[in-house]
Amino acid sequence: MFVNRVWHYHFGRGLVSTPNDFGKQGTAPTHPELLDWLASEFRDNGGSWKRLHTLIVTSAAYRQSSLTDSPDALAVDAE
Repeated sequence: MFVNRVWHYHFGRGLVSTPNDFGKQGTAPTHPELLDWLASEFRDNGGSWKRLHTLIVTSAAYRQSSLTDSPDALAVDAE
């Protein structure tokens, strides 16, 4: 759950949209392999919060801009 909360902190939404319920009543992760990989990295690096934050903020996903000059792109995905 911690990895999902850190992802949510950086991106504004988690890999699982129900951060308090990963069970039957919760929603499935949007990217389960990424969530598993991040959780494994977090565990294998001794639960280092700093390492987890570094992994996320140096990722290509984080470095992508949400700004666009393209009206076509905004029509397809305004978020």
